[in-house]
Amino acid sequence: MKEALKELKDVWLSAWNNKAFRNHFIAGILALIIVMVVTSYFFNYIQDDKNGIELNDWVLKRLPSMDMSVFIVSLMLSSAILFALRGLANPNMLMTFLFALIIHLIARMITISITQFFPPQGLIVLHDPMGSMLYQYRFISRDLFYSGHTAILSLLYFCSFKKLDKYYILLTVISVGFLLLVQHVHYTIDVLCAPIFAFGCFWLAKKLMNYRGVYLDKLESPLV
Repeated sequence: MKEALKELKDVWLSAWNNKAFRNHFIAGILALIIVMVVTSYFFNYIQDDKNGIELNDWVLKRLPSMDMSVFIVSLMLSSAILFALRGLANPNMLMTFLFALIIHLIARMITISITQFFPPQGLIVLHDPMGSMLYQYRFISRDLFYSGHTAILSLLYFCSFKKLDKYYILLTVISVGFLLLVQHVHYTIDVLCAPIFAFGCFWLAKKLMNYRGVYLDKLESPLV
């Protein structure tokens, strides 16, 4: 245990002593806080907007409407914990995810503003403690295109390195996407497009980090 902790300490000392990594990590944390605050106010604004359209979703009409909150939150949490444990030993993973998440939040505000979907019929409130905090403890039903839960899990998948981790997170992406449809929280197009947008955010973050010379060594992702 002591050797593992020493190795972990050495990894982060090395990362912190790298000026480019240190400056971008601090800037990324500050940017994330700012974007999350803006996102919170944006979602509350979009929720009260009277304009929008309701989609005729063939898939949702054929799915029962059931509360899957416990399963959705549990799967999200398990993948997040797994990723965090891996990321502690790999600063590159956390740096990539940090900036991909920032890009994702900005992109999602743009896509939601453009589409302005009304929530699907049969929607059941999703009890998500983390989402509730971000939305100022109010359930937001109009944060639809694209699915944030599915996209964040997809980001964890793209930023992960170990094959077994990726297999598990991929399983949670598929499972959570399906459960969101069962709960009628999202339209089918919201869920299907989420991994595509997530990959775009991951790709932009990786390109930015490479351009700025932030990585401590080569990013060994099989996807890039």
